[in-house]
Amino acid sequence: MAAIYRPAALFLTNKENFVARTGDYAGTQINSSNMLWSLLGSLGLVYKVLFGLRYEGERLVFRPFVPQAFQGARRLTGFKYRKAVLDVEMMGFGNAIKSITLDGQPLVDAAVPASLSGRHAVKIVLSSEVPVVQPVNRVVDAVAPETPTVTYRDGKLHWEPIDGANFYLILRNGKVVGDSDTADDAVLDYFSVPDLAGYHEYQVIARTRAGLQSFASEPLAVGPGLFTHENQLETLAPKATQPYKGYAGKGFIEISTTKNPALTIPVTVPETGLYALDFRYANGNGPINTNNQCAIRTLRRGPALLGTVVLPQRGVQEWSSWGFSNPILVRLEKGTHPLTLAYEPANQNMNGEVNQAMLDYLRVRRVE
Repeated sequence: MAAIYRPAALFLTNKENFVARTGDYAGTQINSSNMLWSLLGSLGLVYKVLFGLRYEGERLVFRPFVPQAFQGARRLTGFKYRKAVLDVEMMGFGNAIKSITLDGQPLVDAAVPASLSGRHAVKIVLSSEVPVVQPVNRVVDAVAPETPTVTYRDGKLHWEPIDGANFYLILRNGKVVGDSDTADDAVLDYFSVPDLAGYHEYQVIARTRAGLQSFASEPLAVGPGLFTHENQLETLAPKATQPYKGYAGKGFIEISTTKNPALTIPVTVPETGLYALDFRYANGNGPINTNNQCAIRTLRRGPALLGTVVLPQRGVQEWSSWGFSNPILVRLEKGTHPLTLAYEPANQNMNGEVNQAMLDYLRVRRVE
């Protein structure tokens, strides 16, 4: 409770104003009025802890807990429960109820029935006895391993060893197909890829003996594959003039809420099949762990919705850092298909103003 009330008093706000691990303001990421988890934490403290409200099927139960330092009279006025409105008054401290009444009559099990309607008064008197202190079991923080970065060469997947990892799970097309743990406990940093026909994607997960595991690495296409094509986009709209590096072809284009809000992209495939469509892009509008400046677009074939393209930030001012959006699986007939990538009302992000990215090319890969 002090961890919530003290910074709220110091900062005169219930926004995100301190780091839970240290109690310091240094390191906070967002103090946005749209980020209300700190305020909700304060409200939850009042409703769920001090007044101890519990919803149980067909009744509302009071299980209050008031530390001695927070003792005194408190009221909860106009609390709505189904068809009833409750005015709750509470005195004392502790976690034992000495008496509880509903409109002056004892309230059995400290529970308000769901059938109650109208306005009613609840009065709670706590025992004002200090609860028995239970021992605190302090443990060291557990931290998941970092995500591996995987490459492919000489018929093997390779990655740098991850600190704390005891072995690595290998995924092919989203399913575990092996691990790098051996009988003599020697942890390997490679995996031999079998010679398989068709298109396959591999990922690696670092894992500890305790069961903590990393995120899966970025999917890596391995094998002869089927069909892959890169549709350069600089021919569809004026090229961007920013001096960024690392793009393919002769340039890239900018998309925002006002620039190139809709693009028509002709996609030609040699055979009917299932294709994965994704965009190589850059977004330097913010860090990868916070901010609300993810670019979002809708991909359509005519009026038919194919999916939502998500283009997250890749680092502050990291406009020369290129990566791929989420893939969208589309079944395409042999021939040319005009697809539309557009900014639609449903694509508005939490920032509301900045919804921007640089597009390099559309990648088309046949997966089956």
